[in-house]
Amino acid sequence: MKKNLLYLWALICSVSLLTACSSDDDNTVNDETTPPEEEAVVTAPDVVGTYWGNLDISMLPDGSDQEVVIADGLPKFITFSQVSDTEVKMELFINGNILKFGDIVIDKCAVKKETDASTFTGQQDLTFQGDAAALGTCATSIEGTVQSGNATMNIQVKVPTLKQTVKVTFSGVKQVEESGKD
Repeated sequence: MKKNLLYLWALICSVSLLTACSSDDDNTVNDETTPPEEEAVVTAPDVVGTYWGNLDISMLPDGSDQEVVIADGLPKFITFSQVSDTEVKMELFINGNILKFGDIVIDKCAVKKETDASTFTGQQDLTFQGDAAALGTCATSIEGTVQSGNATMNIQVKVPTLKQTVKVTFSGVKQVEESGKD
């Protein structure tokens, strides 16, 4: 009986020695060569809003350096809505007045905060509807800057079926939303 108690006591002692606390299970390496994780910077609200300005639209045939002006100083609104902390959606509604291929909508533009401005870039393949369906899929890219409520941007739409690139430049001012208070 004494022998069994001794074995039981040895078993309890060995189990308690091999048991670890949850704080001991941290397998991360904390050395000075591993940089700390950077906190995500919320940049999208710097760009979000509706901008009123002017569009310049031109066409550049493939293999040519001669641009054909389609519209100069066309007044238009462009809207940016927030998709995530660092992305916006850009919408330019052309309404078929000048270009028959319709509206340009880029679902996700990455926004980065620079020293005194915010920049945005995006790419998307657009497939147009209605009269413009024959154009097929068009690779579209956008890049721009918002600084102190002023937006500038360049949009390029490559139209392979017409063997040309449509260039759209925009310069505008952010519209102030009315609070509705008297």
